[in-house]
Amino acid sequence: MRRLIPGLALAAVCAAVLVIAARFGSFVAGGSDSYCYVHQAERWASGRLLVPEPLALAAPWPDAPLTFAPAGHRPSPTIPGAIIPICASGLSILMAPFLAVGGPTGMFLVIPLCGAALVAGTYLLGRRLSTGVGLAAAVVTAASPIVLYQVIQPMSDVPAAAFWVLALAAATSGDRRGPLLAGVCAGLAILIRPNLLPVGFVCGVYLLARPDRSWSGRGRDAAVYAAACAVACAAVLAIQQHFYGAPLASGYGGLGEIFAAENVMPNASRYLTWLVQSQTPLVVLALAAPFALPRGFAGVCLAFCAVTLAAYLPYLVFEDWSYVRFLLPGIPVLIVLMLGTLAAAAHRAGARWEPAALAVASAVLVVVGVRAAEARQVFQLGSLESVFARSGDVVASRLPGNAIVLTSRYSGSVRYYGGRRTIVWDALDPAWLDRALAFTRDRGFEPYFLLDSSEEETFRQRFAGSVFARLDWPPLVEIAPQVRVYRPADRERYLRGDAQPTEYVR
Repeated sequence: MRRLIPGLALAAVCAAVLVIAARFGSFVAGGSDSYCYVHQAERWASGRLLVPEPLALAAPWPDAPLTFAPAGHRPSPTIPGAIIPICASGLSILMAPFLAVGGPTGMFLVIPLCGAALVAGTYLLGRRLSTGVGLAAAVVTAASPIVLYQVIQPMSDVPAAAFWVLALAAATSGDRRGPLLAGVCAGLAILIRPNLLPVGFVCGVYLLARPDRSWSGRGRDAAVYAAACAVACAAVLAIQQHFYGAPLASGYGGLGEIFAAENVMPNASRYLTWLVQSQTPLVVLALAAPFALPRGFAGVCLAFCAVTLAAYLPYLVFEDWSYVRFLLPGIPVLIVLMLGTLAAAAHRAGARWEPAALAVASAVLVVVGVRAAEARQVFQLGSLESVFARSGDVVASRLPGNAIVLTSRYSGSVRYYGGRRTIVWDALDPAWLDRALAFTRDRGFEPYFLLDSSEEETFRQRFAGSVFARLDWPPLVEIAPQVRVYRPADRERYLRGDAQPTEYVR
């Protein structure tokens, strides 16, 4: 019975992650990233990756294809009128079979399942030190604010982290099948986040240098691992060639646009601050791991974390704490090292102190993590983001089938939930609003504006030369708490005194 306890405890922690995701999940195709992954999953499931939009080819205004590229997408450089994702394709490919079998619900299950896999991978990695460390690390990882934040929304951070941690756990397992499993997991992680390819070299070097294997054995292990990773790398190159016209291109732009040496110091300051704030100062104990834990294990884990951090130091600078999610592959590894070092120190004081130290530390870190998540409104995210789905539902139910919606922030959700074409207004030339409205009417469409209240002033300023930019007539629909739908055709009727009452949707 005692042998079953660790497995049952791990199952309980994984189940808790699934329950939290189900209860608080923001499984909505709303923002740029989430719509990018969801829309591309639909494309991969259908087999039609690049579909030209006739209006994008016919529209007369400057950079017309850009205005028909919704959130998370940009115009295709290879197929005129088509759109391509800015995000990598790995997560969408992973979601596609779930979509085909279980519909949208099945597709959104991928993230919670990967959250459970991340917890399980953390346990397996920590078990290299002891079962107690593995369980404690799994519990603390499940309660980490950034894990809780990312496991409830359809983004690639948790899936990428799950497969990287599983790859490291397999590489350090000593099992004969470990190199192949590590290669498969690393390959999936590369497919999801190609920019973290250098992390894969850490596992490869470890397999090649581990002292408990002969030179021939090490070579075989490293070759098996590298072959599995190579398959994923070839897939990434082929996908990028198809979408972006070059194997080394990406949807985020050229390397010079998103990476710069001057970003290193600002990012180092931000990431390390956010890391300590979200994981508590105890995370610094991980740096003492080489002096308390087996050096080979501590070394590969610290190198894994250092390369993950280094991959993002030259990247764009952000101001919000949630961008510590970029370091998510390394955070469970740091937690393992932190708790392993603590357990080793307690063991030196007496073997009986080790379980108590792990239990107390885990309990404290769980409480701190959950409170930090609450303070950052993690558990309100589902409610806050529901406006995307509700706005799309309003478009589907209140607007005619020939509606075309000028919107920006909601361009993805209008397409996904509303099933209507969109024009991204903040990509439209400021001199072209009136003529764009006339063009859409000539093509048999009825134009509408869908604007967040925070966007309205910017909309007025951008199109100051158009009377329609004044938004000086009542909206057709107002969606709580902040979204309004305007029908330009109502303006003239309103000025004649024939106003249509606004419908309020909660």
